[in-house]
Amino acid sequence: MNMRQPLYYLIALMVSGLSFTGQVIAETEFADLESSLDDEELLFGEIPSVFSASKYEQKVTEAPARISIVTADEIQRYAHRTLIDVLNTLPGFQTSYDRTYSYIGARGFGVPGDFNTRILMLVDGHRINENIYDGVLADRGFVVDIDLIDRVEVVRGPASSLYGSSAFFGVINVITKRGRDLQGAEISAAAGSQSSYRGRISYGERFDNGFELLLSASGYDSDGNDQLYYAEFDGPASNNGIAENADDANNRNLYAKLSYGDFTLSGVYEEYEKGIPTASYETIFNDSRTRTWEGHAYLDLKYQHLMGNGADVTARLFYDDSWYNGDWTYDYADPGDPPDEVVFKEEADGDWWGAEAQVTQELFENHRLTLGTEYRNNLREKQYNYDIYDVYQDLDTDSYTWAAYLQDEFRIRDGLILNLGLRYDYFSTVGSTINPRAAVIWTPYEPTTLKLLYGTAFRAPNSYELHFHDGGIAQKAPDGLDPETIETYELILEQRLNVSLNLVASVYHNNIEDLLALTTDPADDLLVFENSGDATAMGSELELQGQWENGWSGSVSYSYQQAENASGERLVNSPSNMAKLNLIAPLAGDDFSAGLELQYESGRKTLSGDETDGRVITNTTLFSRNWIQGLKVSASIYNLFDENYANPGFEEHAQDQIEQDGRTFRLKFDYAL
Repeated sequence: MNMRQPLYYLIALMVSGLSFTGQVIAETEFADLESSLDDEELLFGEIPSVFSASKYEQKVTEAPARISIVTADEIQRYAHRTLIDVLNTLPGFQTSYDRTYSYIGARGFGVPGDFNTRILMLVDGHRINENIYDGVLADRGFVVDIDLIDRVEVVRGPASSLYGSSAFFGVINVITKRGRDLQGAEISAAAGSQSSYRGRISYGERFDNGFELLLSASGYDSDGNDQLYYAEFDGPASNNGIAENADDANNRNLYAKLSYGDFTLSGVYEEYEKGIPTASYETIFNDSRTRTWEGHAYLDLKYQHLMGNGADVTARLFYDDSWYNGDWTYDYADPGDPPDEVVFKEEADGDWWGAEAQVTQELFENHRLTLGTEYRNNLREKQYNYDIYDVYQDLDTDSYTWAAYLQDEFRIRDGLILNLGLRYDYFSTVGSTINPRAAVIWTPYEPTTLKLLYGTAFRAPNSYELHFHDGGIAQKAPDGLDPETIETYELILEQRLNVSLNLVASVYHNNIEDLLALTTDPADDLLVFENSGDATAMGSELELQGQWENGWSGSVSYSYQQAENASGERLVNSPSNMAKLNLIAPLAGDDFSAGLELQYESGRKTLSGDETDGRVITNTTLFSRNWIQGLKVSASIYNLFDENYANPGFEEHAQDQIEQDGRTFRLKFDYAL
């Protein structure tokens, strides 16, 4: 199929739909719809507001981006275990799991070797992407327990005009709960397949003097799959391709948030350990010594004050520490010699502090101006790897970045907004860059909004990509790297069909230059990061969202995406078609419901040129609350029909495809004391 055909069809549908809507509303129905909107609730109660698109609160229909919001209520009714579960329900997102990490792909891009560097991840506005790999753990190792999430704001498209590096395909801002959301102590326990157990204890309170407190501690332990079969290792010397007891995982998390007046102090400590059953990077197969440990801790002090003249002033001061340790077991012996098993050790330690300041001010009645500046000092970017024979890398660098940005929301007239933004970033490692964003947001009729967007973004090569090597065992350092850039055009239609239904349609075109990717150098068969060339993606997304007064709610979406390199070849790990259904059905009022998720994907191209099979994943949950006062219970089955499916392996894997989990279950209890 020509990749442009679905885009043309959707553009035509959007334009004709807009014309039809205008005609119908103008003739007969606008008054009826307006009246019904006065008398009944809109979708989700009212038009939702979002903060992350412009760094101030605004209606979703006025935000210069395609927005998705997932609430705490949806997270618990669908029994999402991780942020990856949340993203799997949204149009335009696909994820991968190689039994070590989970990777976020967006709008057709799931580049091998990408530790989620092209999505900027925030927690309450605090940047989570660390300073060595520029990555973030989005599964069990996420810095905040999923039960503490109030909502997740997902902003699609380039956002470097506000956020700088890594806001490449989008921004995900996790907004946490406040003490008032708990009003006391809460305990949680869960058990499930693969001997998986999870526990949490939290306390939250808002006191009469305005002081607010939230404290939480949680942990997770899992044996993982007892046995995993990989045909690439099927032989007597490697246990006939069966990895045994090598898939375990555990996580520990501490979180605190204190608020008083205009100040909020947040602190996080998180650590995560994972066994690696795939023998990646040419390690010994079926050796449970191969594993990783990593963690992240930070303190964040935020000040926000509304001045008497209407100026909204925000300032932030933060300090972060991240660490990583990897044990990789190799056999250094030559063929025919006795085994020489050696544990190769990797260590990485990153420390950084920074400050941000921003002011937003209404000017001349029709302008909302935002000015901001940021500074980040990477105090330590240490990478150290060694074995019993030698030290192969002992690198301890530092760097800094600073930035300034400006955005103007200009209300030309009622129903017409022009949004312009520009940001300058300077990196001590790779120099400076300037990134603009422009949006025209037109609401010709009250239920209809049309957005025309343009933006650019960049991602600077991180310390790992620039410098890492292991002495020639599996990976070498590149000679030099340039930042990768993206330029995006997007057209969005947001149409409120009635008091219960909302339609969102979008088409986009992405141009990427100097794409950074982990590749294999044919000259020496070593892995190396390189600017692998240019790429393009064209796609469309269609989503119908619904919420009814009887308690039913959900969405259905379809995404078409075609991502190609400069030679016109389809990109690896990129499904062309995705369809998703999310449905919450009340069974006995609001306190007892069933949740259903259907997730279809077409096949993904693998590194060998093969293709994975398409898949349909079905998840279902029964959720109940207050059948005992204060108690919430959920019972879930994931991959209900035990679909057999796989994701592509990456350059570091011998496996061309990595099989995913079959049917699993979880039972979870939450009790408010």
